Parts: sequence; structure tokens; C-alpha cells
Amino acid sequence: MPILSIENVCKKFGNFDALKDVSLQVEKGEAVAIIGSSGSGKSTLLRCINNLETVTSGKIIIDQDVLVDTVNGTACYPSEKEIRRICTKTGMVFQHFNLFPHLSCLENITVAPIKILKRDPEIVKKEAMELLEIVGLASKATQYPAQLSGGQKQRIAIARALAMHPEIMLFDEPTSALDPETTNEVITTIQKLVEQKITMLIVTHDMRFAKNSASRVIFMDDGAIIEENTPENLFNHPKNERLRAFLQSVER
Repeated sequence: MPILSIENVCKKFGNFDALKDVSLQVEKGEAVAIIGSSGSGKSTLLRCINNLETVTSGKIIIDQDVLVDTVNGTACYPSEKEIRRICTKTGMVFQHFNLFPHLSCLENITVAPIKILKRDPEIVKKEAMELLEIVGLASKATQYPAQLSGGQKQRIAIARALAMHPEIMLFDEPTSALDPETTNEVITTIQKLVEQKITMLIVTHDMRFAKNSASRVIFMDDGAIIEENTPENLFNHPKNERLRAFLQSVER
């Protein structure tokens, strides 16, 4: 079975249709890039997967657990406790890092596994140091977010998400708040995760990353998935006119 299954998901904000009948399946080990103009529904889709937004209708299954289903046209969620359990299977990396400013880098990474998963603090700290090595920031363990660059903050945020051992990593435009140099730092870190076959959904405006690192690329427009394909086919042989217009606009 797919690690993530999204079936006919719709999301309304008042009279506005943010997501329109979105269906998507993600296999374990895939790195799926989601591209499209601002307001196309990309971030809303991620937020529905992580239950930061509730859907209006549709079905979302994460690692065989049903996060939401629809009965007689109404979205039905399990208990809050069950939702929290299911959502620990996803790790979210936000555009603006969302680190705790009063905690050190090491504490930012360890706080959730210790407090939420009730794991052994010593084991969690050891794993956190290993994650800091992976993101190239072991020397920053005792420093605080205010002492870091934007790229360093984002790499700490990635390590923090990984510390929860999620089944799926969700990235919401992880480089859009960064300058070109620090963008490269974060992209390099994400590419390491691609090589490790960590399952990822990545909303991005970085076409270079989508071309070179994703196993599949999805183009969204006006709340719907318009086209999906391998990077080579989607970028070099787009079938949809709206996708062709989008690619021309980002190449200018």
C-alpha cells in the first residue's frame, strides 16, 4: 500500500475552494515535489495532511491509518488522541523555521521526542547529536536560534522533524525565506535525505531542486492537480497549457 493516500480531498474557506477534488498517492521512499503559482493550493494540501487544516470532504490515509474519511458528504475525523497519534507519522518543516527561541539547538531537537513520545532522554540526545552531524551543525548544539543564520535555522528545523522518526517529511517552501547561498545549504541537506530514501512531499518554488532531486513532480493550479510526471517529462514535455505557461514564467 502507498505510505500516503489522498482521495478526492476538497477544502473550502468560506465560499473559496482552496482544494478541488485532489487525489494523490505517495509510495515509501519517494521524494515528490509540488510546484505551482502562489495560491494554487500547495501549502493548504500539506497542512491538511498534517491536520493543521481540516478538510471539507475526502479521505486521507497515512501509513494505513485513516486521518479523515467522508460519510454522507461530511468529513469525519477520529478522536483528538488518535489524530495526534497519526500526525506523529508526519514531520513538518515550515518556511519560517518555527524554532523555540528560548531553547538551544539540541533542546529544540530533543523536546518533542522526550515530552510527546516519552522516549529515554539520553537516547534522544544521542540521536539528536547524530542528526546534527547529518545536517552539518554539530558544533551549534549549545547555541540558540538567534545566533544562527537562516540556513542554519532551517537545517535545525529539519533535524527537529527527523527526530520524531516520521514516516513522511513535509516541507512547505523550505528555502523561500533564504538567500541563494543559504538556500544551497538547505537543498544539499534535503538531497541527503533523498539519497536515504526518506519519503518526502516538498512544496517548492526552486525548479532546480524539483528537476534534479525529486522522483516525481506535481503541478497544482487553482486548487487542483493539473499534471504529474517524472521531472524530465514534466519539465521537458509538459502536456497542459497552464503548466507550459507556468514554466515559461519561471524561466524568464
